[in-house]
Amino acid sequence: MENNIIMLEDEHGCMIEFEAIDIFEFNGVTYFALLEVMPEEEQNDEVLIMQVEGDIESEEAELVMVEDDAQLEAAFNEFLRRDEEMNSEEN
Repeated sequence: MENNIIMLEDEHGCMIEFEAIDIFEFNGVTYFALLEVMPEEEQNDEVLIMQVEGDIESEEAELVMVEDDAQLEAAFNEFLRRDEEMNSEEN
């Protein structure tokens, strides 16, 4: 997945650019794993997990924060599992 850039608005109304590094379904919910796009001299390894609310194929769908901590942890662990699996397939 390359150059899947999306813009999200933060709580202050500022637009922030993110790269979708993975999109996956887990327990019947579609999740996006996002990394904030930073200037080249800065590194960011903080992954943001957001869930799709509504039908992903619809224009009505939107990304929302995962409010439930247990659900967020399970989705993040699934992202890590998928990431590890992809890395082992590349080697």
